[in-house]
Amino acid sequence: MTKDLRTEIDKVRCQRWTNRANNAKNDIARAFFEFAFTLKQIKDNGYYDYKYDNFKDYSEFELQLDWRTAYDYVKIADFVIDNHNYLTTEKAGLLGHKKLKLLAQKLSKLEKQHRSAILSSIDAH
Repeated sequence: MTKDLRTEIDKVRCQRWTNRANNAKNDIARAFFEFAFTLKQIKDNGYYDYKYDNFKDYSEFELQLDWRTAYDYVKIADFVIDNHNYLTTEKAGLLGHKKLKLLAQKLSKLEKQHRSAILSSIDAH
């Protein structure tokens, strides 16, 4: 095999793996928000109460998830839903838990017009 042929084969392999990695990253982003939105629905609708007295116990025992983290996900879902015109679920998923938690805490206190300006300028990549 010539060096040029090997280089071309490596380029194709690299592109294939890069595409696979990017697809997986996008899947993670979607799953992140799906998880947050699902926890919000469970909490808001009281779907945990057939077995647990409260959402805290449900989170800890049914999901093996620290209850504070579960509430963070619910707040994140609320924040993304409230700001959906400026913060897509894909962008939210790429930002991840820690960044969204901080954004939700800090920006929720601002007026909507100021939030929209900040959220519109965020590049999640």
